[in-house]
Amino acid sequence: MGGIAAVFAGSRLSRFGRRHTTRLIRDSSLLEPRSYILYLRPFDLDDQLYAVKPDPSRNPVRRLQTPLSRTYEEDLVLSLRFKLGRVVAVGRPGERLPRSGARRFYLPSGDWKPTVSSLIDKARLVVLATGTTEGTLWELTEAVRLLPPERLLLIVFTDEVDYDRFRQASAACFAARAAASEEAEAGRLSGFRLPDYPPLKNPDKLTRVVGTQGLITFGPDWQPEFVRLDPTAVWALSDLGRIRKVVRRQVNPALRRVKHGLTEAQDVPHSGVLAPRVPPQSGGRDAETPVSGTE
Repeated sequence: MGGIAAVFAGSRLSRFGRRHTTRLIRDSSLLEPRSYILYLRPFDLDDQLYAVKPDPSRNPVRRLQTPLSRTYEEDLVLSLRFKLGRVVAVGRPGERLPRSGARRFYLPSGDWKPTVSSLIDKARLVVLATGTTEGTLWELTEAVRLLPPERLLLIVFTDEVDYDRFRQASAACFAARAAASEEAEAGRLSGFRLPDYPPLKNPDKLTRVVGTQGLITFGPDWQPEFVRLDPTAVWALSDLGRIRKVVRRQVNPALRRVKHGLTEAQDVPHSGVLAPRVPPQSGGRDAETPVSGTE
């Protein structure tokens, strides 16, 4: 029993230790255009994505043999980084340690919207987790206003009920933003629509889907496509095999379409690298605890 406890305690200590070694971006204005993927999300999602990614096997012996300390966000960022590029994100205001996963930068106190708008415009790709907070809805409308459709990817972590709330809230936000915009922007904003939440292929089949529920990509004229991560649509001998098939048959094709769209876009150069880390200066803004954010 002591050995079992040590295995799981070590997994959690490893996760916490990585927060101490997470590299920060001291000045987001030094990020070169098209050199990064900007990950935006409601800050209250961080606690959910920080949960230890469980081994999908139901066999307790298998779970002990393969203890995982990787978090959901680390798993997401790893997939995006290998397939699309480096991932950066806004740090949660007031946190003592950054979460492990995307490299964090912190916004100064005051008006954060111009900074985020500039980062959205310069990003190679914006990945936005759905949510109903005011900041998330504003970020979605700003991304649609500034970006071509191939440079926006939505990730759905919620069930159908919460997604419908997000759709209703975003529709109201887009309508209000369109009413205050010029004619060209108003037409794009008012014509933006989110797709329905697809049902499972076999809804009566017992499933346990955690983490990402679906991906929303956009084609020409902002035509959306909701890719539901559906383990009932594949068959395998084990839960682990089923998840691998979901990734291979559902997730990877969607990410390949995103990558193809970025490659075909005329204004996207070859992927660059992050600007060198700037050492903190005493007495400056970087030495203070950030107190504002996108919520």
